[in-house]
Amino acid sequence: MSLPIGMGDIAAAVGYASGDLGTLIRNGVINKFSKFKPVGNGALDYSSQMNSGRTEWASGATWWKGSNGHCGLSIQEFTDLGSISTASAFLYKLKNEQLPWNYERPQGTVGSQPYRALDFFRYKGDAEPPVGALAATDIWLDNNYAGQFDWDTAAADAYTLGLGDILLNNQAMTNYYLGVLLWKGSTYYIITSSSKFVAGGSISVPFTGAQSLVGSWYMVPFISSRQYSIGSSYQSGIYASLFGIGNTEVVLHAPGTIVDFVVLAAWNSTNTVIEYDLEITNNSASSRTLTNVAIELRTTTSPSDAPSTGDLVKTVQLGTITVAGNGTVSRIGTISELTRDTSKIYWIRGYADGYYNAEWQQIEEAE
Repeated sequence: MSLPIGMGDIAAAVGYASGDLGTLIRNGVINKFSKFKPVGNGALDYSSQMNSGRTEWASGATWWKGSNGHCGLSIQEFTDLGSISTASAFLYKLKNEQLPWNYERPQGTVGSQPYRALDFFRYKGDAEPPVGALAATDIWLDNNYAGQFDWDTAAADAYTLGLGDILLNNQAMTNYYLGVLLWKGSTYYIITSSSKFVAGGSISVPFTGAQSLVGSWYMVPFISSRQYSIGSSYQSGIYASLFGIGNTEVVLHAPGTIVDFVVLAAWNSTNTVIEYDLEITNNSASSRTLTNVAIELRTTTSPSDAPSTGDLVKTVQLGTITVAGNGTVSRIGTISELTRDTSKIYWIRGYADGYYNAEWQQIEEAE
């Protein structure tokens, strides 16, 4: 939404018929994932946080974070994990899906939460959530009993909330770890990622030594200021749910390389195109139909960095591929619209739904 903003503009944006600002804010359908929207913040006028031409909010504008940094979202912060069987504890509420991130409308209180029409400047009614669905619910562990939970993420633009926008305990969410609670009955485990959130790209929780996790579980993600591996002792910290995402049933399969993905790739002579050859081998006797087969390209800045934590450059979707029992299928192609950055290391791998443990291969330089 751009200037000038009238009551009719706001009414159309929130789908409610009224000429009164307070009525529109209290009753309209307001997208909680829009960065700019009515939030609880004390001043009556934040026009000083616009650029000189009044065409955009200035890069240093912070009013939209609200007085608590939660960006108008009802985020409950806990300082302890607590017991999974205690109704007031974080783990209990997380397991029982009692920690939603709802939109918190300002209350219209002058001095603390006034209504401001200008809060709708650059409001985006079709903003997408920063985090989407779990990428796969069937996960095959490798011989080290290692696996990974992955979530799809949306690329945030200037008008959509991103992972780095939200503050927890006055720190950006990117200063925290992504964790998962795995539970069934009275048995549960918590695990977090080994590195902190990234502001964009996919987010994941890799793990290893998961012999005790083979089988079916309910899994729910959370945010943690502490890092945990399987068997770690609990510590005080800052904990919250992840956008109110609830339980998903997952199955962790015992080791056994059912399907291998091997990608060989090299740059062309002008370092603008990557030529690849993906080979998919089915080591089982029965045919396998693989869905959402893709090639993933990432970059790191150091050879010691794990490729999976690098920056996502591109994903090439290859669709559904069927591989006969004890057979191999090859896909040859190119990845274009690139310019090689010689300060970075380029990595590539293939995967499909349920098969995410393929090894990363470094892309060769042009001969």
